[in-house]
Amino acid sequence: MIQVSLRRIGVVALRVVRQLKRDRRTIGLIAFAPIVLMILFGYALSGEMSGVALGLVDCGGHPALRSHLEAIEDFDVLRLGSESDAELLVSEGRLNGAVVLQPDEVRVLLDASSLQISQAILTAAQSGAQKEAANLQKPQENFVITRYLFGYDLEMMDTVGPAIMGLVVFFFTFINAAISFIRERSQGTLEKFMVSPLSRVEMVLGYVLGFSLFTLLQSTTTLLVVTLGFKVPMRGNPLTALTVVLLLGAGALVLGSFLSNFARSEFQVVQFIPLVITPQIVLCGVWWPLQSIPEFIRPISYMLPLTYAGDALRAVMLKGSSLTEIIFPDLLALTVFFLVFFAAATLMLKRQVD
Repeated sequence: MIQVSLRRIGVVALRVVRQLKRDRRTIGLIAFAPIVLMILFGYALSGEMSGVALGLVDCGGHPALRSHLEAIEDFDVLRLGSESDAELLVSEGRLNGAVVLQPDEVRVLLDASSLQISQAILTAAQSGAQKEAANLQKPQENFVITRYLFGYDLEMMDTVGPAIMGLVVFFFTFINAAISFIRERSQGTLEKFMVSPLSRVEMVLGYVLGFSLFTLLQSTTTLLVVTLGFKVPMRGNPLTALTVVLLLGAGALVLGSFLSNFARSEFQVVQFIPLVITPQIVLCGVWWPLQSIPEFIRPISYMLPLTYAGDALRAVMLKGSSLTEIIFPDLLALTVFFLVFFAAATLMLKRQVD
């Protein structure tokens, strides 16, 4: 029978406390990280929505419905001259949806690649149409016509699947890169590289290229699981989707190498996960649209790479967009993120060795 000694247990516990006491960085993360994460979750899950870009084509009639839509603070209403203009802007992703007011009917043009936003627009149009129903001979459901420009048959997994794929690749690539750089330092391999003819830029690029081979394998596997296993549609070129994921993975690699300079052990690297990964989940439109994030926090969303990767992957997989179409700004943002943290990782590598 095993005998348990409270004294020996206390000795072990005291040793753990003393070790943590000497690690101020760990104590800071333990105290600071929960506060930040709870604030992010609290505001992101508030359920409020703002900044929904709604086109309005007024061809006459329905004054109550028009006033109802324009009075909703969540909508940024853009007046348009024709239904074709509305279709073009929704197709390009510049509008989340549009309402076309005709004398005898109301047409709601939707992009269902974001089910929450399309449902909010449709609900607003239907509630406004109730105010018009008493003045028309036709029942309400007969003059409110819903038309999906994209994704009339999409389910929830279809809309979140592309962003989740990017999140998985970003998470594992970031962790692998950060831990690998810590091991290089602890084993003295990095110092050996520094006395070789290799420049610091060549070293970082070499790591990025080496890890990119594993990122390619991981991206391909994840893409197959999402499309074949969960039946998420792939209406665009799979190579275009892989390009987006690889660019996201490259950004995760240089971010991991940069943040590894602030850690002294693999345990400390793991502590960076909540501060790096959780904001990507909460603020980048993985589970809910950016419009549901409070406006004073939303600028942070536009500094995170998964925001642009998720948007680009949805465009490619759900809409069939190509590299030269509406996803180009997303690719540009991912490239800028990579270049910024590549430069930062290279400079920090110099400072670390010196």
